[in-house]
Amino acid sequence: MGESAAETVREINDVRARLEDEIHELEERMPPLHVAKRIGGGLLVGTSGAAVWWTVRRVRKRRERKRKPEPMSAVIQVLPDRWADQLDEVVRDGRWRRPAGYAAGAWAMFKLAELRQLRKTNKLLAAR
Repeated sequence: MGESAAETVREINDVRARLEDEIHELEERMPPLHVAKRIGGGLLVGTSGAAVWWTVRRVRKRRERKRKPEPMSAVIQVLPDRWADQLDEVVRDGRWRRPAGYAAGAWAMFKLAELRQLRKTNKLLAAR
């Protein structure tokens, strides 16, 4: 500091002027406040929106996993082993065709008999 009070006041005013010039220069380099607010808001909305969508996707995947049943690897045996072996042998040999033909013929005969019975019943009801 200076030796006299006048020099000290002058030095303080010089330092103050220099600091004010530097602050004005920084203010000119900085974007305006409304631009900074918009950029900050955009970043905040973008990150929060991404976080919301990430959470929504995670919840949806969890729900889908709960809805889908786990695949079961259980084997349900309907026929006894002996019968299953005999049936497998009959299918491989081709001997299943004759019994299947008999069954189809019996089914057709029952259907025809049923139709005949229905026609008779309709005739009797129409005559009344």
